[in-house]
Amino acid sequence: MSITFRIATAADDQPGPIAKINARQLAAFRIFLREESVRTGTLLLDPDAAEDEFLSYHFEARVCPIALAAISRVFEFQADVIRVVEEAQFRCRRVSVYRIEETGTINLRVAPTSDLGLELDLASANAIALLDGLGLRPDSVGEIPIDTMRARLANPAVRRRAAQHGVATYLARLDQLLAIAAADDTSRLEWA
Repeated sequence: MSITFRIATAADDQPGPIAKINARQLAAFRIFLREESVRTGTLLLDPDAAEDEFLSYHFEARVCPIALAAISRVFEFQADVIRVVEEAQFRCRRVSVYRIEETGTINLRVAPTSDLGLELDLASANAIALLDGLGLRPDSVGEIPIDTMRARLANPAVRRRAAQHGVATYLARLDQLLAIAAADDTSRLEWA
């Protein structure tokens, strides 16, 4: 089991746009992402291993480095796809492709993952040790406002305690994650 630390906002509490796509569009999207990855030298498709040659229905893709018009063309300028990609780019998030087995539909929506994939995914024992080292309640699910977390990380005593718990190496990654957080009142660090 693992626990993932990520940035969330009020927009994550609302249902976001979802677009239905077909298998032909999905295949074209994967080809487009691979070509753009080669052209730009940026990994855009996750996962995209060599053994993943079959048509995958569960993956995330970076869309922020790509023009909205270029992505929209792949989907024949479908309005609901444009809404999803535009929302993902606005929020600096990836898009998620997934299939609903019961209906067979393929969906595209804004992913909870940041565009750069800075989320911190730790084994449960390490995550609990990190929470304990930060002086937080070591529950497997929780949240804390960004400003409160930044203040906590700025405290030298908290950093010493994290070092004593053997989790100081995760603090730099946590700092990176917090750096992408918007400066509004709804931003929070959550883990689950």
